[in-house]
Amino acid sequence: MITIPEWAIGILGTLVGGVIGLLIRNAVSHTKNEASAKAGQAIANEAKAAAAEAHRLAAALERELAQFREKVAEEYATIQLIDRIEERLVGALDRIGARFDQFLLTQGKQK
Repeated sequence: MITIPEWAIGILGTLVGGVIGLLIRNAVSHTKNEASAKAGQAIANEAKAAAAEAHRLAAALERELAQFREKVAEEYATIQLIDRIEERLVGALDRIGARFDQFLLTQGKQK
């Protein structure tokens, strides 16, 4: 019968225990890394979705601003238009003043 010294069994047991411990530590580390990778991927997906939404909103605001500028350009009076309106109003007031002066002159002659 082959006898194995006790010290050899102790060394063999220690080696087997160490290898098992390393395997368990490696498995736990791998699981943590995998969980971290999944969490990181989830965060990245959320960031991508938020960025896409921000781009969509920016594009919508850009379109609205362009429409507003176009509306302002179409509806707001220009300086030249305001000057022409002012000239017409002053001319009309001058004509009314002349008629009123004429009316007063004819009223004064009748008395």
